[in-house]
Amino acid sequence: MKNLLTYLFIVSVGLFLFGCDKPAPTELIDDTDLAEYEILGKDINDEFYSNGFDTTGITQDLQELPNLIAISGIKATDIHGNTDKFSFAQSIFFDRTKEILSPGGRLLGFKSVIPGIVSFDNIVSRVVPFHIRYRENGVLRDTTLGNKYVLFSGRRGNMDNFRYRHNSHMNFHINVFFGEQVSFDIPTPIEITGDVEILGSRNQDNLRALLHWNRGNTHDITIVIGARLRDRDLIMPLYRVKTRDDGSLIIPPRFINQIPYQHFDRIVFTFIRRFENTINTNSGDLRVSSQSIHSIIVNLP
Repeated sequence: MKNLLTYLFIVSVGLFLFGCDKPAPTELIDDTDLAEYEILGKDINDEFYSNGFDTTGITQDLQELPNLIAISGIKATDIHGNTDKFSFAQSIFFDRTKEILSPGGRLLGFKSVIPGIVSFDNIVSRVVPFHIRYRENGVLRDTTLGNKYVLFSGRRGNMDNFRYRHNSHMNFHINVFFGEQVSFDIPTPIEITGDVEILGSRNQDNLRALLHWNRGNTHDITIVIGARLRDRDLIMPLYRVKTRDDGSLIIPPRFINQIPYQHFDRIVFTFIRRFENTINTNSGDLRVSSQSIHSIIVNLP
């Protein structure tokens, strides 16, 4: 299953989970012919990248991530039912001849570079450091792969003057240093709005989640299920579900019941409706991703 591109902020916590020194194999479970489940969380005590699961929508393996252009319209609903809306855009370009290694010689990714001036809908992106976090020999470390381009509206629209427009087109433009200009439009999907209802009880071993969302203009959607650690403000990705964009899904007890309440106190359901395309270029693959995202936090019974 191809890597999930998703999104990046609100709590900027979360991670793509691996074994201690190398990626663990992904376990796939076929639930029905309508949904495909992928287990993400292998070890709640180990984390590889801190930016793998957050509220901008990207769970990612940085060793394999291609050059990326991603725009997101994001909603986040808290435990009290309050919803914030914000917009996010980022573009990352890698020089794959320059590896970034940990002190122990572990490949973390490739150096990210700034090839020109990038804008979305005629708004020039900011250049910011591309920070990652990783664990080596039991120690949590951080480093910088280079720089990347970012636009972020802020949770109340008080940062960059950038707004994601659903069910439309948004323009990407790069003025390459000492080179050509490249410009194209990126289609955006219909806005997704989800709803979560927890059914059953843990004591009866039938705890499950009933999910609803508005139908859209894509064949399928992705739902990422994460949980918040009790002792840390950290959301860990547990499952990823690919299902038809038909408006409803029941997450069965064998997934919800297995989330240990001794470690986690809340569940985060992230609904993602995405348009995505990978383009082959002379500089390597370029992934263009446009997504509508709605994250909903509920208590874990």
